[in-house]
Amino acid sequence: MRFTRLFGFIFATLPALGGLSSAFALDWKTTTLAATTAPFQPEQQAVFEFTNHSAKAVAIRDIETSCSCLVAKSDQAIYPPGASGKITANFTVGDRGGLYERTVTVRTDESDEPVHLVFKIEVPEVAVATPRSVAWRLNEVPTEKNVDLTAAAGLEINFLNAQCTSDAYTVSLEAIEAGRLYRLHIKPNTTKKPASAAVRVIGREKSGHDVLLSAYASVQ
Repeated sequence: MRFTRLFGFIFATLPALGGLSSAFALDWKTTTLAATTAPFQPEQQAVFEFTNHSAKAVAIRDIETSCSCLVAKSDQAIYPPGASGKITANFTVGDRGGLYERTVTVRTDESDEPVHLVFKIEVPEVAVATPRSVAWRLNEVPTEKNVDLTAAAGLEINFLNAQCTSDAYTVSLEAIEAGRLYRLHIKPNTTKKPASAAVRVIGREKSGHDVLLSAYASVQ
């Protein structure tokens, strides 16, 4: 008798469980995508695909992104039962470098609960400054310190000019291996008082793309 009642309860609750799952009519192929950009690529795109598995049409009410560097849109406004669709997101690379994670929030008329789509973008550095920053202690002997600028594998970058944001430092640029390795020489004029600065190194890759690399100096 107890087993009969138990099975009766399970079968009675199945329609309710089915109703809960159907509350989310859009079945997403994936809600997380990852991509790696090529050097100097201006934009990276991600396409999130889905299918409406419900018995009624679903309308996209709103699409919001977590950053102004990411724009997203749907391929149509309303999706009939059985229809497939996609949300296309475009990330502006610009002069960024590193790993970025951005979110697209999609709201529909099927549920008050939004769907969060995650886009992970890795932007390889086209050149690296080693070390990124140099520092002197107050009243230390103001000796010269160096930063090496190395082009990424497969690239040929000619660094042409170094500009410091403060006249508290003297900077110069030396080509160790043209197109591949350069040395930035940085020297404070005095270490008797704190001073911070950024050094912008301007270069050009053989493809014609401009490159801007930064290093930092401080007396503290």
